[in-house]
Amino acid sequence: MSGSLLLPLLAALAAVPVPRTLTVTADTRLLVIAPHPDDEILGAGGLMRRVHDLGGMVHVVYLTDGDGYPEGVRLEERGKKKNPSSSDFRDYGRRRQHEAHDALKTLGLDEHDATFLRFPDGGLCKLTHSYWSDRHRAYRSPYTRRDRPPESDTIVPNAEYRGEDLTLELARIIAEFGPTLILVPRKEDQHPDHCAAWYFLADALGSVARVVPGLAPDVVNYIVHYDDWPFNDDRAALRPPPGLRGGASGWIRVTLTPEELQAKREAIRRYGTQMRAMRSFLEAFARSNEVFSRPAPARVVLPTKSSPCCDR
Repeated sequence: MSGSLLLPLLAALAAVPVPRTLTVTADTRLLVIAPHPDDEILGAGGLMRRVHDLGGMVHVVYLTDGDGYPEGVRLEERGKKKNPSSSDFRDYGRRRQHEAHDALKTLGLDEHDATFLRFPDGGLCKLTHSYWSDRHRAYRSPYTRRDRPPESDTIVPNAEYRGEDLTLELARIIAEFGPTLILVPRKEDQHPDHCAAWYFLADALGSVARVVPGLAPDVVNYIVHYDDWPFNDDRAALRPPPGLRGGASGWIRVTLTPEELQAKREAIRRYGTQMRAMRSFLEAFARSNEVFSRPAPARVVLPTKSSPCCDR
């Protein structure tokens, strides 16, 4: 669809009231986009458990292994290494993968309900702009020293750390899974990888629409990083980040059952590496509800002319 035809359509969609509720059923096919292992639980662990218990399908796509976290690696090494090696960072990523599988088990899911794309932690924002296509060299992680996912984990043959390859892999997963509901971080999330995840999903959905025109999943945002939230109060209920508006829908609050909350708490505890590094941050998301919002219709085509996320 040309830009001249698409813009009036987006304007028309923007005028349609956006629901402020979120309902899941046995027919729900939930796809969760997680920039790093643990984001899926912090943002939507309770909702994921609900979909599973109702008989729906849940699949989590981890864009990275979370292997670019120097402070976390040093904690695991107990300070033995001032300058961890690339193999230390790779080992850390494998550890976080195992933790993710353990966390999903507490929600009733198994290893077949997760896909690890293994793109560069801390580098996703650069893939939206500077490292997009094969006209330029691939991005190389300063932590793992990789410039591509391991061959055994690639979905698109010969994928490298380029934005175009990440979009293609996401589009392939969406087309094959056929989600009715997709959860992805908001573009206002202040972690660059989280912001970039929104752009990659939007770009991938544009690609999918051209080959699977009947697929129209409900896209819903969650948020993890915004100023000092969620430390601003210690109430049982999770309030949205102060100063951040609720997107096109307004904030959507999903109240968790005691069983869903307990499952979320147990899943969070499975992330031992992160609990050692930031326990109070993770536990702050284990509240009586989860908060979401819906974005306004937007046309996103990557690569961007300038980086929308890297300065976060």
